[in-house]
Amino acid sequence: MAKIYAPNKEYTGVIAGVVFNKGIGETQDKRLKNWFEEKGYKVVEEEKKGKKEKPDKTVDEMTVEELKAYAESKEIDLGESKLREEILEVIKGSK
Repeated sequence: MAKIYAPNKEYTGVIAGVVFNKGIGETQDKRLKNWFEEKGYKVVEEEKKGKKEKPDKTVDEMTVEELKAYAESKEIDLGESKLREEILEVIKGSK
């Protein structure tokens, strides 16, 4: 989420689908954030509160979908492997 600060600090209304109250609006839309910056608005990304970065999972902790994505990112050919244990075996065998 980003806060958008209008040049007019008292502006209340809607611009490009973003609702402003006393010069401040919010959006998650990357295109809108860029558009507002190009138009001279101040765009400030908010830090995510309360969420701590989780450490990466080991392959033993990954779901089937995560294992498939991992294998693809490492260019590991899973062949006909479909079951979690089969996929794990192929991934571990490629190290």
